[in-house]
Amino acid sequence: MPFPVNLLQTWAHCDAVLTALNLELRVFNVRDSVLDLRSEQATGRASNTATERQTLTDTIGRLTPLVAGLAPGTPERHTNERLLKAATRRLEDLNVVPPTGTAAAVTAFLQAVDVRQVEVQVPELTTAIAEVTAHRATLSA
Repeated sequence: MPFPVNLLQTWAHCDAVLTALNLELRVFNVRDSVLDLRSEQATGRASNTATERQTLTDTIGRLTPLVAGLAPGTPERHTNERLLKAATRRLEDLNVVPPTGTAAAVTAFLQAVDVRQVEVQVPELTTAIAEVTAHRATLSA
């Protein structure tokens, strides 16, 4: 369904509408870029986290028997125990389950709404701008 461009009777009307529509389009394009960036970051973080988990698991697997074989009280054992504890703590931190429940569900839902809103609004705004621009060309100043 076309937009009611016949309501715009002068170039000034068209120019005012085009200014507003172009600003709104910029806002939605920025939101689209931000959503894309957030998605890329989440993907990157998931990949980095999986790699870090594996590295920590390997480190813990290597250090556990090493520490057990070192004489108590030696500087080498102390250093390796510290490294083992740090790796174990970090792996535990990475294995903490993200929050769930109402807040997480609401946030995920609203993010999905944002994505769909951008997907719908950008083409609509582009069409409206094209229709107003075409209509403006038919008007005299």
